[in-house]
Amino acid sequence: MTRKTGNYDEYHLEWLKDPENASAFLNAVIEDKDRESFLLALRDVAQAQE
Repeated sequence: MTRKTGNYDEYHLEWLKDPENASAFLNAVIEDKDRESFLLALRDVAQAQE
């Protein structure tokens, strides 16, 4: 089974353009206390702002 993620990725980045969504997303990732996950989430937020 092939998984298509293009649409989700586009939606996710569009959703992260909203500052409230980006903040909620980062706060949720911070709760996991996983540095690598936080850095990836931060990358996504930065990418959405381009």
